[in-house]
Amino acid sequence: MRSIIKMVGILILFIFPPLFVNCFLIGFDIYGESAMFISQIGIIGISLVVILLYLRGKRLYEAKTLMLIDGAKSIEDLEKLRDKRITYDSKAAITKAILLRDFSEKEAEKLKKYTNKVADMEHYYSGLIKNADPSLREEYKVRRDNFNKKYKHKSLVYSDFKENLRMSLKWLGGFFLILIGTGLVQKFTTIKDLYVFAYIFQMVFGLGFMINTIIWLSRTLKSYWDKDYI
Repeated sequence: MRSIIKMVGILILFIFPPLFVNCFLIGFDIYGESAMFISQIGIIGISLVVILLYLRGKRLYEAKTLMLIDGAKSIEDLEKLRDKRITYDSKAAITKAILLRDFSEKEAEKLKKYTNKVADMEHYYSGLIKNADPSLREEYKVRRDNFNKKYKHKSLVYSDFKENLRMSLKWLGGFFLILIGTGLVQKFTTIKDLYVFAYIFQMVFGLGFMINTIIWLSRTLKSYWDKDYI
């Protein structure tokens, strides 16, 4: 849901500024070259402000998570905090703090689910190797070495097959929901403006969901091929 909300926000960012600026220009009867110049500046300015506000808000949110982690007195407090925080970055940071206090394979798997950073996966493997049963330690070392061979020089990794499959199905479901919903509106509506709106919505959001579906299906295939390897 988080990634879908983020993607919808990005698409709205592409749609809202031009619409807002055009309505402003029409309202003040501004046309010609002046309108073109003002619209370009306005669209860039609004988009830049929104992006900067988002990045600042995210940075403050993650910084607050780190402060709350420092203030947590027990693992139970950390687990409650993780349930309350929204972003996967926060959940991954809290999970790492839990693992440092009391390692368990269950929590290690949660870290694998929440993170897409190679550095966190190195933490994941080091914890498994350090705390594993001696009979499994060598297997984890081999998996870590295999992981490093493939991802050592990368910053992001999507290695959790089940989580990737869940995300792929979510995006695919959203894509077909958009196609079916807008198709029904276009088929049964007699209102021209509503028909045009449904068409634009289908083109913009359908394309966005289609691209993300392809991306997550690709990640799912890669993680499927790697699941017995790393």
